[in-house]
Amino acid sequence: MTAQSWSAADWVNHGGALLARDPALAARLLARGIQTAPDHAVGYFNLGISLHQQARIDAAIRAYQVCLDRPDAPLMAARNNLSQDLLLAGRWAEGWALYQHRFQRKPGNYPQFLRLFGPPHSGALEAGTTLLLMNEQGLGDTLQFCRFALELQRLGLAVILLSQPALVPLLREGSDLHQVEEALCADTLRPRRPSWLPLLDLPAALDCDPTSIPHAGGYLQADPARVAQWGQRLQRRPGQRLVALHWQGNPGHEQSLYSRGRSMRFDHWLALAPAAGIEFVSIQKGAGSEQLRLDGGLPFVAGQAAVTASMDFRDTAAVLANCDLLLSADSGVVHLAGAMAIPTWVGLRHVPEWRWGLHGDRTPWYKSVRLFRQPRDGDWPSVVQQMSQALVQRAWSS
Repeated sequence: MTAQSWSAADWVNHGGALLARDPALAARLLARGIQTAPDHAVGYFNLGISLHQQARIDAAIRAYQVCLDRPDAPLMAARNNLSQDLLLAGRWAEGWALYQHRFQRKPGNYPQFLRLFGPPHSGALEAGTTLLLMNEQGLGDTLQFCRFALELQRLGLAVILLSQPALVPLLREGSDLHQVEEALCADTLRPRRPSWLPLLDLPAALDCDPTSIPHAGGYLQADPARVAQWGQRLQRRPGQRLVALHWQGNPGHEQSLYSRGRSMRFDHWLALAPAAGIEFVSIQKGAGSEQLRLDGGLPFVAGQAAVTASMDFRDTAAVLANCDLLLSADSGVVHLAGAMAIPTWVGLRHVPEWRWGLHGDRTPWYKSVRLFRQPRDGDWPSVVQQMSQALVQRAWSS
């Protein structure tokens, strides 16, 4: 079959197959399919993805909106992508409202909470209310959004934050949250039947926008005794600055086109220019930690083996508290360091996740975090080169 004889479905299918590899060509093929069949909802949906991949976010938003107006639209997927692009573009009121549909696509714990506690809270959040917060998604999301639980406490609500077990000890010891429980214990709270909300619904509930994010100056602390212990275990050389390295997030959260490409490889760090007075420590744990090379030319602390062996978030926080700077790809560790007000440089893919916005080297989420953006999709060498130059210039907090 020649291209001249293709149907609208052929154009859309061929364009869809190119979304990850060549989004610009995909967009051209999809446009041909849409021209042939203007009501082809999947054509507009795939066009939205291709435009997103090209950082044409306003155009992607329009494509998804047209998709949702067409018969047979893939509602859950289109709402999900549109909500994230609205957030990425800074249109938070629209984005958060649409993002509330996310549990139709990935229910997670939502059905259990409906069964245990009834519908989620609606209306004003009033002082004196007991509010249960359902954790969702990744560790980084819990670390990033638990700040809103602190804000609710400040407003006079009694807050119970449910969290992944790995974070509970850190949040109990290192924050001012009054009650943090493991998510697995939700059933034990049933007799109390508190009001509840998913954690990521809080920005909308508090009418938050990028200019009014609370606690950007930090809201987590490492235990001082644990910080002192790790100060000894690290065995830093006197007079050296200590820079932490992290390069990979949870691969399970990078399966979609909207999340893929967040992580880099450890070998990219080997291109950091030698800088006098600096040594490094890897805080990579689990997936990706097997890439660590201590013989690649970067000077690592003598206590690296002890850091690698620990899987406790409280230890990671204590190690970070001993560091002058963190260099990382987009991962939960960035949110841990930002919440601790540790100077952090994060490398971002060309089109990042919505939380980082499209432009600039700063984020309203954390005052201590500086952003280094890929000039082209997948161009980690340019990101590392920018960081390397800043290291040589000693631009620790600029």
